[in-house]
Amino acid sequence: MHIIKLIVPAAAMLSAQLLWAQAPIFDASKPSREESSRQTAQSIPSEQNLQMEIYQQLQTLQQEVMELRGAVEEQGHQLRTLKQQSLDRYIELDRRMASGGGGESKSGKSSGSSSSASSTGSKVPLEEIDAYRNAYELVKAKQFPQAIAGFEQFLKQYPKGAYAPNALYWSGELQLVNTPRDLKAAQQAFSSLLEKYPEHSKVPDAMYKLGKVYFLSGDKAASKKILNELIQKHGDSNRSAIKFARQFLQDNF
Repeated sequence: MHIIKLIVPAAAMLSAQLLWAQAPIFDASKPSREESSRQTAQSIPSEQNLQMEIYQQLQTLQQEVMELRGAVEEQGHQLRTLKQQSLDRYIELDRRMASGGGGESKSGKSSGSSSSASSTGSKVPLEEIDAYRNAYELVKAKQFPQAIAGFEQFLKQYPKGAYAPNALYWSGELQLVNTPRDLKAAQQAFSSLLEKYPEHSKVPDAMYKLGKVYFLSGDKAASKKILNELIQKHGDSNRSAIKFARQFLQDNF
């Protein structure tokens, strides 16, 4: 009987322990399985959301491309303008080198940039600008044979280009300073300039140089005639070519 009294409380305690061990443990800080599944589903973007996100990214990319294209076009325009301005300075420099510096036309305006250059402006193709400038760089470097070839090539490529008159002038000028000089080629270049571009700003310089070519070739009559014609047509300007022509006539006739 005493043994039974001891067994009953022990069994009761064991039963209570088993029941406590089998009961599920609930943690309020963790979501339930159903809530976890719902949160997982919400964290995965839907197909519609993905399409919208991709569309927005494409719109942003397209806008950036348009902005970059505009920037490239603006830089191209600035480059063309800078090249044109640079070439205009070359034209002014070669005029001063040829005529002794300074000078105004009959209208009183500076005869620096050629009329062809000013009239065409930025419409002159970049390729033509580069071709002329490359040939002119050879003049500055005193590489006369290469410069002659450069201007001859320029005239073949751009026979009616904006800078063809200047190229003709320099072709004639270089034939006089090159070794050996070619008076026939110089005469042809200056005569071609006067014939094709009678209103160009290079005309007085070309007439003076052609008068010298005639004199060096032994045709003094032709030399005197064209120099007097130069003074008659352009004598009321202060072009250096006029001063040189008068001095040449005084010294040689």
